Amino acid sequence: MIRKTFFTLALLFGLGPVFAFEVSLTTAVFRTDHSYYLEIYSKFKLSEIQWAGLPDTPDKLFARIELLCIIKQDGNPILAEKYHINSPEDSGPMDFWDMKRFGVSQGNYELELQYLDLNNISDTLTISKRITVAGEETCLRFSDILLLSNVKSESSDLPFTKSSFSYEPLEFDLVDPETGNLIFYTELYGLAEDYDDVMLIKYFIENKKATGLDKYSRTGYKKIHSDSTQFLLIDFPMADFASGNYILHLELNKKSREVICSASRSFSVYNPLTDYRNSMGTDVSFESSFFQFMTRDELNYSLKAIFPRVGNNMTEILNYIVASDELKPKRYFLYNFWSGFSLEKMQQVYEEYMDVARAVDNSYATNVGFGFESHRGYYFLKYGKPDDIVFEEDEPTAPPYEIWIYNYLEETQQTNVKFLFYNPSLAHNDFVLLHSTCRGERNNPRWELDLYSDAYNEQPSNYIDGRTMPSNFHRNAKRYFTDF
Repeated sequence: MIRKTFFTLALLFGLGPVFAFEVSLTTAVFRTDHSYYLEIYSKFKLSEIQWAGLPDTPDKLFARIELLCIIKQDGNPILAEKYHINSPEDSGPMDFWDMKRFGVSQGNYELELQYLDLNNISDTLTISKRITVAGEETCLRFSDILLLSNVKSESSDLPFTKSSFSYEPLEFDLVDPETGNLIFYTELYGLAEDYDDVMLIKYFIENKKATGLDKYSRTGYKKIHSDSTQFLLIDFPMADFASGNYILHLELNKKSREVICSASRSFSVYNPLTDYRNSMGTDVSFESSFFQFMTRDELNYSLKAIFPRVGNNMTEILNYIVASDELKPKRYFLYNFWSGFSLEKMQQVYEEYMDVARAVDNSYATNVGFGFESHRGYYFLKYGKPDDIVFEEDEPTAPPYEIWIYNYLEETQQTNVKFLFYNPSLAHNDFVLLHSTCRGERNNPRWELDLYSDAYNEQPSNYIDGRTMPSNFHRNAKRYFTDF
């Protein structure tokens, strides 16, 4: 799964600031023959909570969440339940779901959920939400709309089941490139023989920010027959929808197109490739540029080579463009990037850079990627050739390592900048960045402890507060860092 921070999405879609750890909360109200029930889904991200070893098997990690669920009516608590949610113990750290179901009656409720990470009790999260349960049992109406991210046969490994299929709710009500389609489930209650034998479910999408003809787009229909309850599972393509906030509308129509009842649900879309595709203009220079004659492999190679030079705000869209099968966005991205340096000498500037990129590829290639995708290759293309390199492979308690020294970095306006790469796997060219004094790059205060981890007898007793290793005749990295 391509992962993105929810904080970024919160800023994009106006979801407000995020505090503590994040929980994707989904609620939906459904009905049986004579009663209503509220389903509460919570998803916990492995990167957002604390993991600890099990008492009997410390090599296996687990997470524990305490959830206090309070349901209020007119400001007064009418139900409260506290319980523990444990992660699966056999699979190691992973995202996991919880679902709680409560019986409710008609009315308006305030739902308050208080989450506490039991492995880190300073980390808490409180979410409040209003819930409405409406409609007489004999009324024709839709249940709440449950948005789904995945649907399989009931025998799958997905955590929840309903009407002969298993599923996961859609995280944060957000459709992203991996989700692809908007899948939604609802139930229709109160159909009887006195209605038309055949009716239509109409569903369509409203763009909250658009106006005129662009406000509503793509309508679908599903025929249904009169019955006491209808279970509706619909898959709606979203690949060409731009990022933004939308509303899903459902309507039950008679043959005469008269609307009998309706329901709606808000959701968001994050689709950077479509956004970029929509931004591509009709530039004559682009249409005649040399990028039009490049093959798919040449385009992808060139795109991967400029990753170190692309700003952080564009790396995600570049990832999507490389993964896409479409050629025009690849060509346009390269054209847009290189024309920013010089439109007249664009091809010359491009070829000079690619000569360096190919040399870096040859020097730092690994068995898992191009040389400029390795750590050393990436930083060579990002900051240029270092002024000095110290290479060490003979220290008995350290893997091979390199220290790169830049006398001056124009990008950060720093002097005497150092990068420390080391090769703990000992695989060919598999050097990774351990520590740097460059602003914005990895700064690891415990880099000495990590570099000399094989000298476990000399590690400080307090590893959490420890920062340095004791001096040793065959331990030179600190001296290289301070003397050069």
